[in-house]
Amino acid sequence: MQLKLMYVIIAVLAALVAALSGSVVTLVEGGRPTAAFKTGALTFTGSLMLLVAVMGALGLVGS
Repeated sequence: MQLKLMYVIIAVLAALVAALSGSVVTLVEGGRPTAAFKTGALTFTGSLMLLVAVMGALGLVGS
């Protein structure tokens, strides 16, 4: 149980890193803060869903 929780925490942290990098890239390219927030939110949800799907396929999370 604790090992699965660790994998979920790592997935959430990886999704947060992806969202932060997406926001920084948007700001560096001259985007507005609202665009950076939107990019970060979309990147976070997309990467989190992808990570959970991959971990589910590997049997790390789920029943």
